[in-house]
Amino acid sequence: MDNILDILNTSAKNLQQQTTKITKKYHVTIAEWKLLRQIDANIITQDAMAGALQLDTSTLSRQLKNLSTKELVSKTAVGKDRRQLEYALTTTGQDALTGINQAYDTLVDAIFHYWPNDEQEMLRIMLKRLDRSLQKATVTSGEDTADEKTHS
Repeated sequence: MDNILDILNTSAKNLQQQTTKITKKYHVTIAEWKLLRQIDANIITQDAMAGALQLDTSTLSRQLKNLSTKELVSKTAVGKDRRQLEYALTTTGQDALTGINQAYDTLVDAIFHYWPNDEQEMLRIMLKRLDRSLQKATVTSGEDTADEKTHS
C-alpha cells in the first residue's frame, strides 16, 4: 500500500506545478499571488500580511517590492511618522488577480468535477484532521529515542 504522506506530497507538487503555470501567465509567483489576495481582502499593512501569511518581514518586504516594481500594487504612507505603509491593488494588479483567480477556479473545477459534494467535504475534513495531527506531531532522532529509553 502506498504511504499516505508520500501520495499527499506528490499531489501537493502536482498542484504547485499547475498553479505555477497559471501565475506565470500573469508574471507573478504563487507567493505574490497570495499577497495580492490578502490586499484584495483588505489586509493592507505589512504587519497584518506577515501575520496572515506567517512570513518574516524581510521576505514580505521583498515580495511587496517586487509587486510594486511590476506595478501591481501601490503603497501609501500613513501615520504620524509616515513610515507605516498601506498597500492597494492597482488596476493592473486587480486584472492579474482576477485572471489568476478565474484560472485557478477552473483548475479546481476540473479536479473535482466528478467528485460528489459529500466526498469533497469528507476530503476537506480528513485533510484538516491530518493538518492538526501534523502540527501536534514531534519527531525525535534515533539518539533522542535511545537516550529516553536508557533514562526511563
